[in-house]
Amino acid sequence: MKRQPELIEIKPGLRLRTPKKEEWRLAHPWYQNEKVMYLSEGVKNKTYNLSQIYNMYEYLSTRGELYFIEVFEHNRWLAIGDVTLWEENLPIAIGVEAYWGQGIGKAVINCLLKRAKELGMTKISVPAIYHYNKASLRLFESCGFKKISENETEKSYEKMIK
Repeated sequence: MKRQPELIEIKPGLRLRTPKKEEWRLAHPWYQNEKVMYLSEGVKNKTYNLSQIYNMYEYLSTRGELYFIEVFEHNRWLAIGDVTLWEENLPIAIGVEAYWGQGIGKAVINCLLKRAKELGMTKISVPAIYHYNKASLRLFESCGFKKISENETEKSYEKMIK
């Protein structure tokens, strides 16, 4: 398997970067936002502490390629979210609300679909997106993911990599 790149330039001012373990704490503010938690984890009135974030990232980084999503602003790179490329899931969170609705998620997913092809992946699954997370549903559908199942709370998607 190809080694995970430290940086993936998506377009000027937007990149993916493999965070070092000691940088995982930078995600703490994102997972203190109850809207982020509700949309990504389906929980209300609950946030993640640093230990829970480290456990989540430990799990994701041992199964796929964990990246921070970064934007270049005020002459420096700023981490605004995270994403993991993994055949069995493609979790993405834009943790800073100011960047919601700007097409960043779509650029990230499309970039990672190219990376998946380079790695020889043939399919990527997204096992659960909550019905109320309309932005995520639109995002994955706009990137060519097809709904494969649905229950009363969520939809599952997959995309064949060609």
